[in-house]
Amino acid sequence: MKNKMEKTKNNSKSCKLCGYKLIFKNERQYGKKGAECHISRHHYFPKRFKKYFTKKEAQKLFGIEDVNQKLDICYECHEEMIHNIVLSPQIIEKIGKKMKGKNIKERILILHKQLLK
Repeated sequence: MKNKMEKTKNNSKSCKLCGYKLIFKNERQYGKKGAECHISRHHYFPKRFKKYFTKKEAQKLFGIEDVNQKLDICYECHEEMIHNIVLSPQIIEKIGKKMKGKNIKERILILHKQLLK
């Protein structure tokens, strides 16, 4: 797609996952042509996890120094690769065996470790 490689507003940032140049546009244009390259900020450490892990735990367990740090990625990678990850029945079964009977904090750690393999 020509639009994917477009450089606008002197922006030299690119998506950390797919490498496409990021486009700074109105967020209301998501879903329209070129929206997949709009910049989307993703927290390395989700805000909702702060109730489960302290800052020290985030540093030790996940290697995240700043729990407020954000990553600039394209909207398409943010939504499709991170929020809507494809997990096959085999993956669900494998991870499910390890997660059964565990609390949410333990399940988060199990999934993180599986992704690092």
